[in-house]
Amino acid sequence: MKISNLISILKKNLLSKGLFFRLHAWTGIIFGPMLYVICLSGSFAVISNEIDWFFNPNIRSQSGKMHWDLVYKKFYESYPDYELTTVRAPRHTGFAVHSYARSQKDKKTYRVFSNPVSGEVQGLESFWNVQRFFRSFHRRFFITFQNSGVPGILFVSLYGIALLAIIILGVRVQGKRVLKLAYNLRRARNNRKIFSNSHLFLSNWSWIFALIISLTGIWYAVEIFKPAPTIKTKKNLNFSNETQADYDGIHDKINYLTNLSSSIINNFNPDTVRLDKKNKLIQIHGKTEGFGIFLRSRANIITFDYDTGNLISVGRTVDSSPHKIISDIADPIHFGNWGGLLTQIIWFILGLILSLAVMAGLILAAKRIPKKYHPSKIVFNCSIALLFLVLCYSLFGGYKEYARYADTEPKTYIEFVIYAFSAILFLSLLILIKLFRSVLYKNHNRLS
Repeated sequence: MKISNLISILKKNLLSKGLFFRLHAWTGIIFGPMLYVICLSGSFAVISNEIDWFFNPNIRSQSGKMHWDLVYKKFYESYPDYELTTVRAPRHTGFAVHSYARSQKDKKTYRVFSNPVSGEVQGLESFWNVQRFFRSFHRRFFITFQNSGVPGILFVSLYGIALLAIIILGVRVQGKRVLKLAYNLRRARNNRKIFSNSHLFLSNWSWIFALIISLTGIWYAVEIFKPAPTIKTKKNLNFSNETQADYDGIHDKINYLTNLSSSIINNFNPDTVRLDKKNKLIQIHGKTEGFGIFLRSRANIITFDYDTGNLISVGRTVDSSPHKIISDIADPIHFGNWGGLLTQIIWFILGLILSLAVMAGLILAAKRIPKKYHPSKIVFNCSIALLFLVLCYSLFGGYKEYARYADTEPKTYIEFVIYAFSAILFLSLLILIKLFRSVLYKNHNRLS
């Protein structure tokens, strides 16, 4: 046999569409249930701040020009035994200022919501809320070791590799039909093909989004082994400011410095202030236009001496290494907050579509895919056992995190959201497991 013929035979058998279909089905059945949990929780994590805003009146406030100094002044008038560590401008129109304060008594961190115009404190609340629940659950399943969330982050991030493999295999199976099926829902000849059609339609609408999510998720694992370098700063800058000599006479110093920062970095929009009274330093974070919208606000840091108003340093991620740039891009792209509320809504919808695509694919695998394409009972049982082990630990880990932050019972709406999400999650997982057990154990015939 000629070598060329042998290579042709190997290509036909090893790179055939049927082989990729088997691999796609096999990896989907094994990793799909856990990916469904991760994708669904991630979808709600994208809009978790907005869920809190909807239910909690303390987070809603009037719109207007941000007055940084009044926010600090009014807070310390009301809570002198707390240290205001970080103040963030309203996320969207109608949102309150969101700050973090540390109690000098119990050393716990609390959330502070203030009126951006008057500075009046609207609420001092526990750090535990809907946002914290979805963020921690999606990011690491509340898995910690010695107060470090690294094991949980690594565990969830590795499923990004599984999602990436499923995407590549699925696209290879569909080939050129990927583009066609994105806008054409195949007509089902009978009810048994509805899951096949739904899986194809939803998958082809979400595979590019899934690719972005998988790559940024994998990047979180990369950062564990190779943390991002510190931002590159420029010091001893020759910055001249004509009014700097009159700094002592300025009443609203924080407002002055935030306005001044806009002239140091072009198109700079300050959104976060960190005042370190002990070291007499003030850091101002913010975003810029253009490429800067994809970066975290900490990608631009301007530091002043709070007592003198002198410029200490300017740090910009775009002037740092590619590793640092990717690090500051990953989170805004993963959670869709790079473009404000609009992109968050788009990310939420795409996340739900991806979750439904995973669910439809799993139901399709149970109902219509031949048993010979399924993994063994042992492999499937191990994957399900791991899933429920992780979810059971999440109950324990979640309670530990709640106890660490909260000193009172959580607000009713927080319990309602958590219980509702948990009910949907467990009900859908039980349906899936029942379907697969019927296929693996009762030896059902393939449905056509």
